[in-house]
Amino acid sequence: MAGLIRRNFTYLDARSFKTLYVTLVRPHLEYCQPVWSPFLRKHINEIEKVQMRATKNIDGFGELTYEERLRRLDLPTLVHRRKRGDMIEVYKHARSYDKSALSPSMQFRERPSRKHNHQVMRRDAIDGLRGKLTNSFYYRTTATWNDLPKHIAESESLNSFKSRIDEYWKNDENRLQFNAKPYQHNDMNSTE
Repeated sequence: MAGLIRRNFTYLDARSFKTLYVTLVRPHLEYCQPVWSPFLRKHINEIEKVQMRATKNIDGFGELTYEERLRRLDLPTLVHRRKRGDMIEVYKHARSYDKSALSPSMQFRERPSRKHNHQVMRRDAIDGLRGKLTNSFYYRTTATWNDLPKHIAESESLNSFKSRIDEYWKNDENRLQFNAKPYQHNDMNSTE
């Protein structure tokens, strides 16, 4: 899709590119991301390379660093987008879905907490030989969700949650640097 955009536009400015990219390319890269979210560094790099190459196609952006291209376009890295998408899904689990239909892996604490009232109970991961080195949605999102401030986790609506988490994470190190420390556990940063 990114190549199709480049081939069909003789001149591609930042505004036009961003509209086309966000509409036509990024949905393919984020489809079902809570399920398949990569955790091996090589897979994270491969997916991010699509956005890296696409942003170089903008006239006048070819010599800029990836971080500078993202800053000028006001685009976050795909790592940051996956982290944000995961938190949106947990919010839906906490606020929208029928609690009796949730997986036993995603159970909320009964007692209120000092942090916020939608804390997820931390369970040990069971996935064969890897033990706690899992990329399961329920396991990888618990710590990040539980660390969110009360005004974000207890937002009244999904839209207010999105705007508050965007404001809270506007200086997140993964926003412009895809190879910064991911939000998942440090021991999951395998280079295989």
